[in-house]
Amino acid sequence: MSDRGPGVNRTTAEAARADDEPTAGGSSPACACDAAPSISAHFDAKVRRMGSGATGTPHATTRALLDLLGDANGHTVLELGAGRGGLLLEVLRNGAARVTGIELSEASLAVARQRIADDGYADRADLVVGDGAAVPLEPHDWVVLDRVICCYPGADALVAHSAGAARQRYAFAVPDSGGWRGVASRIARLVDNSWNSLMRRPCTTFVHDLERIDGILRGAGLVRSATARRGLWHVAVYERASAGPGQTVPARPRS
Repeated sequence: MSDRGPGVNRTTAEAARADDEPTAGGSSPACACDAAPSISAHFDAKVRRMGSGATGTPHATTRALLDLLGDANGHTVLELGAGRGGLLLEVLRNGAARVTGIELSEASLAVARQRIADDGYADRADLVVGDGAAVPLEPHDWVVLDRVICCYPGADALVAHSAGAARQRYAFAVPDSGGWRGVASRIARLVDNSWNSLMRRPCTTFVHDLERIDGILRGAGLVRSATARRGLWHVAVYERASAGPGQTVPARPRS
């Protein structure tokens, strides 16, 4: 953690997406990809448009990740692309010892800070603004990227960089890339990107090869232990063979 101490009112480090489905209608450090400024601008504007509906309810991929990850009690959790704090708030409610959220959108992170503070968890959360593909990442038990990898035109650097911070589990949700779901995902991205361009909301998203992501994670010593699908989204959890000296990490069944 930062030597600036605990609390949710800090700034400094990631990549992004707004993390919740709506229930109703500053500067950042240097970023690792050219898309980062458009990502932050897109989600800052989205939060402003949503207004009081910005807290929302957990997205289906967020719920799936929480189900696959299991009991958070006593664990430290790092989320890249923490958005409006939905996933971090849930793991805090489930007993996480400490959480760190890194997010490009300052407006999204402001909502996350308020939500976490309102629930009384400010002393167990560090929320920072910046690019998770670029800033140093301290090791955490779990590392989570919920609909974040797809925001980067090149996923390799983000995945490799973040995988090194996972002591036990690494979890992510991305558009499916294989078979008919891969075709449908690419069509959906094309439609979404075209709409955003038409509306002057530049935030291009991408479908990355799942086999390539798997290869990077295996190269980092992580093995896939559980998967799920939510619509066109692929959700996966990877685990290390051991969490530390003499401590193994139990595998979870696939779903």
